[in-house]
Amino acid sequence: MNSEVMKKVSAQFVKEFPDMEARQSVAVGDTVVAHTKIIVIKKVQKTLTTAEKQAMKKAQDAGKVFDEMENLKSQPFRGVVVAMKGYGNNKKFVVRKIGADGIGVEKIIPLFSPVLEKLEIVAQGKPRRAKLYYLRNRVGKKALRVREKKAVAVPQDASVEPAA
Repeated sequence: MNSEVMKKVSAQFVKEFPDMEARQSVAVGDTVVAHTKIIVIKKVQKTLTTAEKQAMKKAQDAGKVFDEMENLKSQPFRGVVVAMKGYGNNKKFVVRKIGADGIGVEKIIPLFSPVLEKLEIVAQGKPRRAKLYYLRNRVGKKALRVREKKAVAVPQDASVEPAA
């Protein structure tokens, strides 16, 4: 009974995402671009009215007054999927990229989270392992190199006829 309830709840939760096909087809070894939402907090100097200035002088508060503004921003993170963890709605994937100065950066992203705005699969890999943690020891271009799947070319003229 519990599994039936979980299936119904997960089916409702999963319907929310427009890029559902990409989220379900992502696999270890794929090169992906994960667009995640981040909150940018900016401090803006507040303009004070004369009454507020007089109140600050009385309180002997010489500091500047700032307002915090929050903006949502989409930040792309391009790299290779090194591992998949969990199952169902709790599924997560680890993306690894080589950042500035050749430093490796890994990010764990929940697959069915509203934080993940969009997921694009750039290239599909063909790894021989379930977890690609051995990429951590590599340097340079080899650090993100995984064999790619060969795309099967289907001619557009060919029509598919059902077998009789």
